[in-house]
Amino acid sequence: MKLSAEPQPDQQPNRWNDHVAVYEAVFEPLTNAFGRCALEKLDLKAGARLIDIGAGSGGVALMAARNGADVLAIDASHAMIARIRQRANSLQPPNRIRAEVMDGMALTLSDACFDAAVSVFGVILFPDAELGMREIARVLKPGGRAAVVTWTQIERYELASRLMAAIAAVRGPQPPPASMPAQLRFRDEPTFRNLFVQAGLTIDDIVVLQEKWRLPSAQWIADRIAFAPGMTAWVGALGADRAAILDAFVTAIERDYGCGEIALSAVAHTAIAQKPS
Repeated sequence: MKLSAEPQPDQQPNRWNDHVAVYEAVFEPLTNAFGRCALEKLDLKAGARLIDIGAGSGGVALMAARNGADVLAIDASHAMIARIRQRANSLQPPNRIRAEVMDGMALTLSDACFDAAVSVFGVILFPDAELGMREIARVLKPGGRAAVVTWTQIERYELASRLMAAIAAVRGPQPPPASMPAQLRFRDEPTFRNLFVQAGLTIDDIVVLQEKWRLPSAQWIADRIAFAPGMTAWVGALGADRAAILDAFVTAIERDYGCGEIALSAVAHTAIAQKPS
């Protein structure tokens, strides 16, 4: 399966401008769970300068700042950056986070100015992820460390697998998709590892993290399933079958987990790498 030649919805920053609130409410709790582990692996000292690449609505940047890091959060979505700035005002002191609209493939930053970098499902989504990783390496100080999170074991990303099962239940067996979602390009460890090697970074460790995505109910997530541009496009393509498919999705989850709070599984690779001294 090949990657589409055209940028996919999740790769178009302007499309994220309409998803800030729903992304923060729905998906950020899961990205924060992976991001928390990435920050623990970085083991930042108080006052360390951290860049968060593809920071989204700012969950990981806020965690790092609360732990004492000085954070530059960058994202190509103007609305996401506006939200980070708004949330940063609640911090004490409030100047722990600076948020800027910036292209992660062409950072307008000096060389060797950060102690660490983190990117949770960010750089791996860039149209040119290799260039984005080289930019991370460029702005790290010698000896600086980077933590990057990407999807792996996609069959265990339960939201997607259950939605695909619901589609099959309504429409019958489906052919494989015509193109691969961009964020799945680095799901295999050797490919993910090579992303760092090509940027001149040395891998310290790659760990598999399984998290539970806790949601109020199956119906709650079905009502908010268009939490990102790619999900909006996927659900929009269901057309007249959308209601029946989402009903099948909810029914299957409630059968297995009940009508209250649910916990859907998700698995990611987290790589920790270092810039040679």
